[in-house]
Amino acid sequence: MAKAWTVTDSMGNNHQISYKKGFFGAKCIVDGDEYKVKSKNWVIWMADHQISIPGAECNLVVLGNKVRLAVNGTYLDNGQPYEPIRNIPNWLNALVLIGAVLSVILFGVYGLLVSVLLAILTYNLSLKKKNGIAMAIQIVWLVLMVILFILASIGAAAIGLGLV
Repeated sequence: MAKAWTVTDSMGNNHQISYKKGFFGAKCIVDGDEYKVKSKNWVIWMADHQISIPGAECNLVVLGNKVRLAVNGTYLDNGQPYEPIRNIPNWLNALVLIGAVLSVILFGVYGLLVSVLLAILTYNLSLKKKNGIAMAIQIVWLVLMVILFILASIGAAAIGLGLV
């Protein structure tokens, strides 16, 4: 995935800024000079790379597959004001990881599919500053998995004892 922009500084000079993501990482290229871009999170690709050009302050913002460039506090794609991306809390990463592992152990591929969909939902909520709702969704999913596992175990025991 590659994306490119042309930014004009205060002296009227054009600067080429591009972003390329490959198998071994991502890089920001400014007028031919390459800089590594590192994610702020180990689960979802998040980066906020600051680029200094004389007379223009630029921020390359990457969130998942969405790449945006803000120049002097305004995004070029839609004119919205620039806001630094927020870090996803570690407790949310831990809940997502625990939920994914438990869902695979207890319910296989279907459980993993539900966990992935819920992780996408909770990460989106967290980035919109709705951490309480994100935490509630993950905790309800964990409790629901435990309840379903207990009910399945009781049913299997009843069948094994010939009660059903």
